[in-house]
Amino acid sequence: MKNSTKGMLLSGLVYPGLGQLILGHVLSGIIFVLLSTTGFSVLLYRIMQRTVRVIDQILPLLVDKKLDVHTLIELLNRDFAGGWRLENICLIGIAGCWLVAIGHAYFAGKKIDRQSRLNL
Repeated sequence: MKNSTKGMLLSGLVYPGLGQLILGHVLSGIIFVLLSTTGFSVLLYRIMQRTVRVIDQILPLLVDKKLDVHTLIELLNRDFAGGWRLENICLIGIAGCWLVAIGHAYFAGKKIDRQSRLNL
């Protein structure tokens, strides 16, 4: 398998930056891994915060048997009314990082393939 294909597949299907690390581009690989991991961590943290907040509001209603579908929808809408600004920024950042990592791994692998053909 060509280095360009291997790097692109690893960065695209496994984790951003892995293709760079395997191809020997350690610094760029670490940067892509750190950016992606930070984005995933912030996104997961924010989603867990929202989930805990909604569960804290739902539990008393469950105990009193006052929870129905309309109340649940109202609680969810009230919590999500604050917006998803940071979550959207994280998703866009992760997607962008992933795409750039795929392209970078492909071209880095292409360069390695070209150099190995010249050395033969």
